[in-house]
Amino acid sequence: MLTTSIKLFIGFVLLGFLVSSAAAQFPNSGKLNAWTTRPVSRRHGTESTYVQKIRVGRHQAFDRVVFEFSGSMPNYRVEYLNSRFYEDEGGRHRIRIAGRAFMQVALSVIPADEEQLKLRDQKDFIPKGRLKLPSVWEVDEATWFEGYYDFLLGIGARKPFRVSELSDPLRLVIEFKH
Repeated sequence: MLTTSIKLFIGFVLLGFLVSSAAAQFPNSGKLNAWTTRPVSRRHGTESTYVQKIRVGRHQAFDRVVFEFSGSMPNYRVEYLNSRFYEDEGGRHRIRIAGRAFMQVALSVIPADEEQLKLRDQKDFIPKGRLKLPSVWEVDEATWFEGYYDFLLGIGARKPFRVSELSDPLRLVIEFKH
């Protein structure tokens, strides 16, 4: 029979393994603040953070999607998908949002807890429905499970995008050329 202290030790070891393996899922790749069509990812660590809100906006030459966080910048990967299908732990799913090209924004170290649930349930957490923008047609949640929170973006065409990180408040910004 295991003692309580041994159980706690084993629990902390497993938690550390899960968190470190999650961080390893997103090696640093691609350039920030540069137009590209290739994946961009960053590993920032293991500190949990919350997705506060997702906003979209139209600018003169590009559309912008902004993910706002509290805490620290999460680990992330931003990439175009090769088809209208998305894969997660539950299998392969057909994407059912507006767009001719689809982008996955995968975030990690996002707790699946009551605090994130409260934020997610707010009325203006994520833009709803078909957007009236030249490049970004729709934004939707895909998966939220055990520290991973994935979003799908429906884009009018597979055009160059750029990824930026901003602070005060902490934001991940993805811009798409018109």
